[in-house]
Amino acid sequence: MKVLIVGSTGQLGFTIAQKLSQTSHQVLAFHRSSSDTSALKKLPAITLVQGDLLEPDTLKPALKDVDVVISTANAAVPSRKEDNFKNDVLGHRNLIQAAKEAGVKQFIFTSAISFGQFDRSIPLFRSKRQTEADLAASGIPYTVFQPSNFMDIYFAFFGTELPLQGVPVASLKRPFKFMNSFFDGVRNDMKEKDTFDVIGKGDQPTSFISVDNVADFHVQAIDHPGAINRFVPIGGPEQLTALDVKAIFEEVYGKELKVKSTPAAMIGLMSKVMSPFNINAANILATQYAGTKIPGIVPNAQEAADEFGVQLTSAHAFLMEKAGRVELV
Repeated sequence: MKVLIVGSTGQLGFTIAQKLSQTSHQVLAFHRSSSDTSALKKLPAITLVQGDLLEPDTLKPALKDVDVVISTANAAVPSRKEDNFKNDVLGHRNLIQAAKEAGVKQFIFTSAISFGQFDRSIPLFRSKRQTEADLAASGIPYTVFQPSNFMDIYFAFFGTELPLQGVPVASLKRPFKFMNSFFDGVRNDMKEKDTFDVIGKGDQPTSFISVDNVADFHVQAIDHPGAINRFVPIGGPEQLTALDVKAIFEEVYGKELKVKSTPAAMIGLMSKVMSPFNINAANILATQYAGTKIPGIVPNAQEAADEFGVQLTSAHAFLMEKAGRVELV
């Protein structure tokens, strides 16, 4: 199979490319001219293809003879001013149309689980729902994965850089001032202040999933008969609250952590205040706020993993593996 990965310089897209580079598939990594491709260039048997979803003329040559498109691209953490949610939808419409014209046999799209009523008010989730609808109406055989919160990203906001260890590409560390400032304020709280940061009470259960496992689902979905024309919610093997995760971090760090809570109402208000002039920042805050109100549970996570042959990683195993790479105290 000839597979084109869109979003290949982000953590999930890169991980998919890394896994596919070890298979018999022919792998193309689609990237913008401004992207850092240094990590991709170190992978064996990967062909880099330059283009832009907002420039349709670059899509036709990129899709020549391609069997499968995998798109993980999104505007949640922007790298340039064009990275907004309106262009996210437009760019994917361009990609879907070009894929249809090229006769692509399967289009795999990374979406997100639903936050119910909040889907209409959170820009990222609104754009995800629109692209899901556009893809389903396109006539291209599709697979839409709807993952829960990523351990690799969400756990870092509890106050530690530990989940980012060993990641060779940009994840939270991108040229986005709000995100950098937000994370800089908490990145060493566990290690230096013995505090664990939560928004609200930290009592909503979530099926946290590792980026590695999300990538596994995408790889296993290629040419998988049961994956065609399906929306597949995916999550980790446990339903954990933030306070459950706190107990794991206490084991990892070997010390008790004090809870430092930011009122959920404050985050919700900040999201509304920032919305008119910084939609990307407002989106992050709105997502954090919604997580205090709606459980991020994937009820049949293990069944989906069994179907696609994915060995789910627990939060404990994820953090213990990360802890082996750094000095904790």
